[in-house]
Amino acid sequence: MNKFWVVALETYKKHVKSASFIMMVLAPFLLIGFSLGMGYFGDKFSDVNEIAIVSDDKAISETYREMAKDDFDINKKITTESKAKKALENEEIDGYLSISVSENQLKGQYTGVETLGTTNQQILLGFLNQMQLGINSGSLGLTQEQVTTLLSQATLSEKQVKVSDGQIKENKDNRMALTLVGFFIVLAMYMIVLLYASITAQEVASEKGTRIMEIILSSTTAAKHFYGKIMGIFLVILTQVLIYLFSGVIAYFLAKDMDMVKGFLETVSIDELIKGILGYNLLYLLLGVLIYTILSAFTGSLVSKSEDAAKAVTPVTYLIMIASLPTMMLGMSDPQNMLIKIFSFIPFFSSFAMPVRIANDSVTNTEIIISLGILLVGIILLLRLSAKVYKSTVLIYSDKSMMQVFKDAVKVTKTR
Repeated sequence: MNKFWVVALETYKKHVKSASFIMMVLAPFLLIGFSLGMGYFGDKFSDVNEIAIVSDDKAISETYREMAKDDFDINKKITTESKAKKALENEEIDGYLSISVSENQLKGQYTGVETLGTTNQQILLGFLNQMQLGINSGSLGLTQEQVTTLLSQATLSEKQVKVSDGQIKENKDNRMALTLVGFFIVLAMYMIVLLYASITAQEVASEKGTRIMEIILSSTTAAKHFYGKIMGIFLVILTQVLIYLFSGVIAYFLAKDMDMVKGFLETVSIDELIKGILGYNLLYLLLGVLIYTILSAFTGSLVSKSEDAAKAVTPVTYLIMIASLPTMMLGMSDPQNMLIKIFSFIPFFSSFAMPVRIANDSVTNTEIIISLGILLVGIILLLRLSAKVYKSTVLIYSDKSMMQVFKDAVKVTKTR
């Protein structure tokens, strides 16, 4: 056991000290910071500093100025289009909106040195639509109360219940929180297994076919060495996950007083978010990462050179895509889909499908336990198979295909 931990800790130390690991950890933070920075500067550059509102109908221009005064800096001194053009030429304003009326139909034309941008355009259009509604209701002789009644819409609410002891009870779970957690788990596992599949395969294949392995195997068994490699990589992944969880806690305490965060937490309970992350979903994340780590190590053991590690993880990459993409596409729109239900009980697939079913409360605790049990059995069987194949191929240096190496390893295993 001591030799197992020696291999595991050496593998762990080697990777956490590497520049690639540091970059992998920092990449999401850099991406978030870059996105926020681009959004901030994009908003600044797209801001319209000062505009003018002009129309041949004085009442329309005055009404529009009053409506838009909180969203735009409006030059009230400019009341005609000729003055607006001259002010634009002299760079006194950024642009002007000319409003015309023809047969009770409003038409707006914005002229400016820079584009309005989608947000500002929608705001200006919204004010025009409000004024158009007033003109239409006036021409039809409708009162304000009648217009309000005409615009009122039907509402649809949803109440989720559960049957307990033959009685229907309201389900108090925060469905939005569970849905967010479910899809966060799916996306997180997808990114992690894709990132570490190649790293794991290369780690297992790097020492094969060299005299280093002869020295290593003189002091420990091939199985312990293989298990140690997998444990070391898993600890690296676990370290990265914990860094992100800890960062999330810090970010929450730093940003909890922001208006945007307060508004979000009014809809989604932070307690429900924590329960969702620390419950069954976290188990599926860890076990899902573990089974794909073992599979990557298994494919890595079938090649003789570290240069072939990329080729070795190709089947793993395809399997990840087959398991995750249907879940991502169907999980939100059709969580009761039969394919999702079947996937939730199949190892390699259940870690993607079951969190989505949990998020939509379409699965019982018994089904979850059965699914976890099948996943654990799958992990144990794959681990044992991988160790046997590694033991048979660890000192083989061959240019044979992966499938042929696997067949040869199976034959060797059977003869022992």
